[in-house]
Amino acid sequence: MERRNSLATGRFLITLLLLLTLARPLHAQDAAGAYTVAPGDTLGAIATKFGVPLDALIVANAIDDPNRIRVGQVLVIPNADGSLPVAALAATTATGVVRAAAGDTLATLAARYALDPALVAELNGAPGTRRLFPGQPVRVPADVVPPMTVTLGAITALDAPAEIVQGRTGRVDVISSRPLNLIGRWNGQPLTFIPLGEDGLHHFAFVPVDALLEPSVYPLEIGYITARGVEIVRSWPVTVVAGPYDYQEIVVAQEKADVLTPDVVVAERERVVAIWSQISPTLWWRDVFQRPISVDYPTTSPFGTRRTYSVADIGNFHAGQDFGAPEGTLIFAPAPGVVVLAEPLAVRGNAVIIDHGQGVFTGYWHMSEMKVTPGTRVETGDVLGLVGNTGLSTGAHLHWELRIDGVAVDPMQFLDEAPF
Repeated sequence: MERRNSLATGRFLITLLLLLTLARPLHAQDAAGAYTVAPGDTLGAIATKFGVPLDALIVANAIDDPNRIRVGQVLVIPNADGSLPVAALAATTATGVVRAAAGDTLATLAARYALDPALVAELNGAPGTRRLFPGQPVRVPADVVPPMTVTLGAITALDAPAEIVQGRTGRVDVISSRPLNLIGRWNGQPLTFIPLGEDGLHHFAFVPVDALLEPSVYPLEIGYITARGVEIVRSWPVTVVAGPYDYQEIVVAQEKADVLTPDVVVAERERVVAIWSQISPTLWWRDVFQRPISVDYPTTSPFGTRRTYSVADIGNFHAGQDFGAPEGTLIFAPAPGVVVLAEPLAVRGNAVIIDHGQGVFTGYWHMSEMKVTPGTRVETGDVLGLVGNTGLSTGAHLHWELRIDGVAVDPMQFLDEAPF
């Protein structure tokens, strides 16, 4: 009798487990608002599988070419009406930080900033009824966070970013009551302050973020040295957010690979680093950059793409923006500056580097022909050279690079945003 009861109990538990398993959604990833692409998948098939509009699926994932998705790629699955699920929206929302007031809950704070309380709750991993202590940091969408304005001694106003995306460039504005010997440090490197007026009371600094800097919170230190030599410095947290970068493997022809010995690669790297690590006193440009090549030629490999090469250890991400163009296409200066390098290199091919002043440099690689020489002063639109396929290149194109204080950053940002 005891044995029968035991068998009956076992059958009941197995049946219950099967029922619970069958009761789960057919696609467990659907509940999480995401789906991992499997072999044989197409966007159309995935849209049909989850019952969502194909256009909404493409927009939700910022897909440029609907015919090119890869196995293992994680897609956000929108709702049936095309909107994003709260969890997916939170996962793709750039965030900043605000401080709670006395008596706040996540729900009351969301109401004060006119935000969706469910989104704020999801961003902070807590229910909307969670009570907050005064001054507690709360994550909210970055576009509702006002610039961080503070004062520090003779610094009467300081605007600094709360958040910067990997590979992008932040900006700091400092206004003081008298001329100061300003100092700034970011990720272990000094900032270069640029005067924006003749009275010495308004300064500006770029905050370049390496494309491989781990997403986290880092201290931004700003201050000045007093007449007595005392440092007055304060630190503010800046969140580095992951960039939207893909992966790419570069296969190089063997005849080009044969010349790329470790000694050659290292020597060339040291040569260019020595150039763009300098800080020249004159700022040559003030306006938005112009495109260095005609708009007829599209991007073939964007900045920040994680890369592996079939030969040579020459870096693990794409430090510039590539534009595919026929050999002989004109290359133009995007802004005023001084040519500080124009010579053939093993990896970069025929290369030109322009110093735009105050630690800002642009580079142009793989040219078929260089039209400038070191020491030449160039203006916006001047011809620098012609597109080619020299150096470590798999086809004719222009590689355009931007370095700020030695850090490679996305040059396309400077086509869209005024620098000062």
